[in-house]
Amino acid sequence: MKRAFYKLSFCLCFAVISLTSCSGQPLSLVSRDTGKPASGNVSTDEKVYFLDLNNPSIVQPIESGQKAPEAAKFVKVEVVEVVNPSNLPVAFQVHYRTKTNEKVYLGSFGLYPSDNPGKFIVTTKGKLKNEGALVLTLVKPDNVGTGDTIRVSVKKILLVNE
Repeated sequence: MKRAFYKLSFCLCFAVISLTSCSGQPLSLVSRDTGKPASGNVSTDEKVYFLDLNNPSIVQPIESGQKAPEAAKFVKVEVVEVVNPSNLPVAFQVHYRTKTNEKVYLGSFGLYPSDNPGKFIVTTKGKLKNEGALVLTLVKPDNVGTGDTIRVSVKKILLVNE
């Protein structure tokens, strides 16, 4: 019984990693920020960004006055709301875009279950500078149908040291 559980867990992890690393979709730098909070765990003064299949990326500049982004160990992403009626796999990639528009892959994460919000961290690998931007991209699943919808609300991306 334990062996079957471990095999299933391994297959699930492999599928998520394959899904997030094999997307042939180009990185889109479209940002949709309504300034309005999504319903759920967001106060009215917090900025919320929305990603969907048509607008899969948000770009958040690293502000020049931000406290030592070079020292940050992690990028923290808080998903506050998910609309995914078909329960399609939901995965994200996090990139650092340099001042010269070089794209540096930092990592990825997925929602499990695929409609479950949560807080996620991705290591910065020591690659952040006091300029450039963080890019969060929703990876489009391979099996998306014509009427399928995925809409995700995320809070402002944070840099954390622990």
